[in-house]
Amino acid sequence: MKIFSKVFLFFFFIIILTSCDKPSSSTVTIGIIQPLEHTAMAEIVAGYTETLKKLYDKPVIIKVRNAQNDANMQRAIIQQMRDANYSLIVPIGVDTSEMTLAMTRNQSVVSLASDLSDADRKKLKNCRVAVVHDEISTKQLLAFIHAVYPQLTQLTLIHSSANKVLPQVDEAIAAGKMFGITIHHMMISSLPELYTTANALDKDSQGIFILKDSLIVSGIGTLAKIAANKHIPLITSDQGSVQNGAGFALGVHEREIGVQGAILSVAILKGKSVCDLPIVEMKHLTVFINQKSLQSEYQSLDLLIKAAKQFSYQSEMINTISSGA
Repeated sequence: MKIFSKVFLFFFFIIILTSCDKPSSSTVTIGIIQPLEHTAMAEIVAGYTETLKKLYDKPVIIKVRNAQNDANMQRAIIQQMRDANYSLIVPIGVDTSEMTLAMTRNQSVVSLASDLSDADRKKLKNCRVAVVHDEISTKQLLAFIHAVYPQLTQLTLIHSSANKVLPQVDEAIAAGKMFGITIHHMMISSLPELYTTANALDKDSQGIFILKDSLIVSGIGTLAKIAANKHIPLITSDQGSVQNGAGFALGVHEREIGVQGAILSVAILKGKSVCDLPIVEMKHLTVFINQKSLQSEYQSLDLLIKAAKQFSYQSEMINTISSGA
């Protein structure tokens, strides 16, 4: 009897919690899904929430959920948002977006920091996803690295096993050959592996670089310490990594990704057809520089500024916000 009572109470509370999360018919509820929490994600979310509340004059609830790099947790979050009939679901990253689209049928989706294409949208039975692209080609990144360090021939790419990252690794290896750079790649599947893997860096490696790779970005402090100890550059692809200790990055303002996503969301909420909205491309690249980290890596600020001017990229000095550097 006691077991029956406990089971009954468990399901009772589940029903209560689920029903409490369901929005009323007059409430706009938006769910943002982070695959993993780190500075760049926080900037995207901040840009989105601040802009949406400025532009949308009706009551709105925005719920942010962190999947903690756990596919099962991410699946549960999407299912909960779907079943609660959220007005919009806003996944960050292509893997999160693809899972969201696979698990939902009717809800509009705004995919942020993703490389979903128009062709991907047209494959859907019901075209219902708006997209903000933020990808920088590996060729662009390696061309810039080569301009900063023309003598560099050995570079290590540390990456995760994420679906979107693996093709980019192949692209990086091919692009490296164009500039006389041999790319050694090292893969991890979980954050605890990062320290051991990074410490096994080849002795001839002249630098470390990473892509827009949430798992690796979340452990950037570890890589920053190793780069400083070895006096080699740590080069990334997002502003948040530089704030957390990388020497420099070629990327876009993460907050602006959220801003553009909010603009798309408001258009959808006001009745605009999702597939009438063009894919937003983040084209204005910035070289984010952490001068303190550059010094600890024994790298030249002047060379970096000179290369940025050569490519007509804006340079922006970033202060460290974490003790991980």
